[in-house]
Amino acid sequence: MYISMPHIEKNNKKVQVSGLPSARGININSRSQGPGEGMASGKRQNLIIVAHGRSGSSFTGNIFNHHPSVFYLFEPYQTAERLHGKVEPFDKDYEAESLEWMNGLLKCDFVSPRHAQDLDHYYRKVMRRESRHTQASLALSSPPFCRFSTYDPMWSQGSCKETFDQKMLEQVCKTNYSMTVMKALFGRMPQTNIKHLIQMCDASSEFECKILFLVRDPRGIIPSSQAVNFFRDRDRIGLSRTREFSYLNCKRTEENLDILRSLPAMWRKRIKILRYEDLALNPSKGLAKLLEFAELPMNDALSKWLHLASHKGETKVEQDANPWRQDSAEGANRWRWKVMPYDITVIEHYCKHVMKLLGYKRLNLSYEIQRQIDISLIEDDFEASRWLVD
Repeated sequence: MYISMPHIEKNNKKVQVSGLPSARGININSRSQGPGEGMASGKRQNLIIVAHGRSGSSFTGNIFNHHPSVFYLFEPYQTAERLHGKVEPFDKDYEAESLEWMNGLLKCDFVSPRHAQDLDHYYRKVMRRESRHTQASLALSSPPFCRFSTYDPMWSQGSCKETFDQKMLEQVCKTNYSMTVMKALFGRMPQTNIKHLIQMCDASSEFECKILFLVRDPRGIIPSSQAVNFFRDRDRIGLSRTREFSYLNCKRTEENLDILRSLPAMWRKRIKILRYEDLALNPSKGLAKLLEFAELPMNDALSKWLHLASHKGETKVEQDANPWRQDSAEGANRWRWKVMPYDITVIEHYCKHVMKLLGYKRLNLSYEIQRQIDISLIEDDFEASRWLVD
């Protein structure tokens, strides 16, 4: 399945699953909806978006962030990383700390004052320059943590003076929101896979989970990763680092898909594979499917926000005033006119099997097809999606 990649250290253990902002002019009413929706079982409801970096996970997560029933957390594994000192997916201490933290969050337990302080530092200090439209968690940027809600013109970071007390976080999470949604990147997970999340969800009598398995065409992920310095490749002839990153990225994707494929039938309705391109090219249709999967009601303000977030302003003045508004379809296809064909050939070489599983068509050196955006490179039906059909 995979071309052998020399001189790369990799973990070859076989994975087993055991035991198993609203825009200006949009009036969003109170985000505090109460625990009634989606809570028929009496258990805390959770949805975890799992993905690689640069796969559209922030855009996808922000959809849930803007739903008034959702308590949204942006990459909570970052807290485990900061408190541990660094990301060490194969370190036992990092694994234990991550599991304690994630298991707590899935039942609105914020573990310790130290964890709450880390969230306070991240959302209040690191994210302090973000506008109302780009808040990493609207739930944490709304009352009682802030004087005003983000839809209120009076909102500013200065109105968010309430520090994150552990008990208050827990009370707000449990009482004001019916579902917790978080996004988690493979690279920060213990063993870089979803196995531990599955096991936690299976073992708990206090909460239930759904997993949104977000994927993107590796020809989009890998150049984007290089552009933000996830890796650097000074070898413009051999592209040695591009080869290594492509191999490891797609190998990790397939390892996680293998876990998904091996799950018992009871999980089939609790996991959804979402190709970022399907959402980016048709956001309104994608929104309906996402909310149906999450068992969340449609929300008019969310629908309007998504339309704005996925379409640029019509004039230059509007675009300059609202940089949070982007053309999602253009973004999904950007690699097709920015990335050199030779680079694409390297990525296809190392990722061809996972591309086939996910329904991405290879170019096979066709520069003409690469540049013709009206020619789709996505199969409507793909093998991995059939694994979840009863």
